Amino acid sequence: MTDPIKKYYNETRVDYGINSLRRKKILNLAFKNDLSGKRILDIGCASGYLAKELKRQDNFVAGIDISEKFADQLKKEIDYFLVSDVERDEWPEDFLKNKFDLIIAAELLEHLFDQDNFLIRLREILKPSGQIIITTPNFLIWNNRIRMLLGRYGAKEILFDEGHIHLLSYCGLKEKIKKCGFKIIEEDNIWYPNKLEKIKKFLPPNLFVFQTIIKIKNNYPL
Repeated sequence: MTDPIKKYYNETRVDYGINSLRRKKILNLAFKNDLSGKRILDIGCASGYLAKELKRQDNFVAGIDISEKFADQLKKEIDYFLVSDVERDEWPEDFLKNKFDLIIAAELLEHLFDQDNFLIRLREILKPSGQIIITTPNFLIWNNRIRMLLGRYGAKEILFDEGHIHLLSYCGLKEKIKKCGFKIIEEDNIWYPNKLEKIKKFLPPNLFVFQTIIKIKNNYPL
C-alpha cells in the first residue's frame, strides 16, 4: 500500500527554496566555530540548498527528505541521501553508530504531528558535544494577530502552507526546546519588517520575530 503522507509530499512537493537572509543566518550559526571536517545531517533538505553549501566546506553531509523528488540529484551532490518520514521511520544504523556534530531542521517542526518525540529522538544521533539548528515560523507575529482579529484565519493567509500541522510561537518553541532536554546556545532570528532588526533589543520578539532561528545543544547527553 502506498504511504499516503509520502504520496502527498511526492505529489505536491515543490522546492520552496530559501530566501537569502534566512540562508545567511542559518549558515552563520553553523559556521560560528569555523565548521569543516564535521559530520552534518540536514533533515528536510529539499533540493539541498543548505546541504550543498555545507558540503562545499569539506564536511560529511547527509540529507533526509520525505519526498523522493530530488533523490537522484542529491545522491550525486552530497555524501548520503535518504527518503524517510522522520516521525515514523527508524534512524539508519549508521546514524546511531556514527553520530552527528550538527543537525539542521529548517522549516520542519511545523510539518510534524509529534514535535516533542522528534526532538527527543534527535538526541539518539547527536554527539554529546553536538548542536542542532532549528528554524520555524513564529505563529504569533503581529500581522498574524491582526488577521485573526479580522477573522482571516486560513492556510493561505496565516499558516503559510497547507502542509503545516502544528504552529509554534517564538516563546512556545523555546519552552518546547527546554522541555525536551535541550539548552539554547544562540539565536539569530528574522524580524518583520526587516528594518526592525536595528532596534530589536527594544522589542518583544514574540510579537516581531517572523522566523525563529536558534542553535541548541543537548542538556542531558546520552
